[in-house]
Amino acid sequence: MKRVTLLMMVFMLLFVSSVYGEELKVKNIELIPNTTVSVGSKINLNIVVVYDDENSIHSDNDPYYRRNTGLTKTDYTISEPHILQVLSTGMVKVIGVGSSTITVKVENVERSVTISGSLDEAIDGGYIKNGVTLVPMKEVFKALGGSISYIAQQDAFEIKVGSTKLTLPKTGTKATLNGEPLTLKSPLLVQNGVTLFPASVLSDALDGTVTYNSKAKQMQVSIGKGKMTINIEQPQKQNSVTGTTPTKGKLYAVPATGDMKGWSILKGHPYEKSIRVYFKINGSNVQIYTKDIRKVDLNKKVTWTDLEGKKHTNTVKQLYTVFGELSNEYTSDILYKMFGKTYSDWIGSTSLNADRYVDQYLEQQGLIEPYGSNITLTPDTEVY
Repeated sequence: MKRVTLLMMVFMLLFVSSVYGEELKVKNIELIPNTTVSVGSKINLNIVVVYDDENSIHSDNDPYYRRNTGLTKTDYTISEPHILQVLSTGMVKVIGVGSSTITVKVENVERSVTISGSLDEAIDGGYIKNGVTLVPMKEVFKALGGSISYIAQQDAFEIKVGSTKLTLPKTGTKATLNGEPLTLKSPLLVQNGVTLFPASVLSDALDGTVTYNSKAKQMQVSIGKGKMTINIEQPQKQNSVTGTTPTKGKLYAVPATGDMKGWSILKGHPYEKSIRVYFKINGSNVQIYTKDIRKVDLNKKVTWTDLEGKKHTNTVKQLYTVFGELSNEYTSDILYKMFGKTYSDWIGSTSLNADRYVDQYLEQQGLIEPYGSNITLTPDTEVY
């Protein structure tokens, strides 16, 4: 008898749940507000779907009618997908400067949020020639989430930034924008092995806003609410490259020893005292390995507070070990809130754009043509 009663209760529960499930309709979708973060940040949209039914009076805060869901479980669209990457965890990684709108749809309800990415570190290598400001091609378009390839038959660079396609000739001023003619204010310039292009292209082709601060010798480029800064300095004249002879302020390389024998160590970059950059050339492939060489007290104990307000104590070594895994689950803002300076020190050591300096060095040495190498970055597996 008890078994029959239990079965009847289960049946009634399933029946009632089914009825309510059929009557529930999506009333609203809650998302985080519009936000601007650093390029490289990971964002959780915190999507909450609010349901309603016609058979009861209830508050929108009733937990029964509020369901958390992941982005990949919704019908979503991204206006500028080239600057955003949806991770397998459902989080969104900002990979380029600019603004992009994500529209989330569940049933017939849509809500949108605009995410903007800005570059924290200024790009070096801008130059003014004959009154025209030129900026580094590779660094700028990479920051915008674009791609560059060299078309030998046309003797021109093909750049793609989202749906925008640019063709910049190696010589002359006759460029194209989405197949239409575009006249450059100046031909491209190769300065110390780095290819520069007129900054006006950013406003002509990408609707960017370009402003120049002559006192600070910096140019700021705004794409939507995303921003990046480019240092504009006149390069000093340098002597011709003589192998690996070190010159103050210039990149050079020395052979590595010990376990890294067969690799080269890049010298002269601004992070030399904290990050050691190794590289090895194999045909057209360049492999890069970075190692944190700062003197860090790994046994120092750090007390931190989790999101539930509970305090914990771990060594720096323990925290460094797990930061890589946590960065796939939490945003940089959340991790900084929990771990403070310990996390900012770690993220600083892992954010070096090593391929930028290695590629620049190889171009200066004439070992590769601009954009002619396939660079593989292998970050240090232990950042301490």
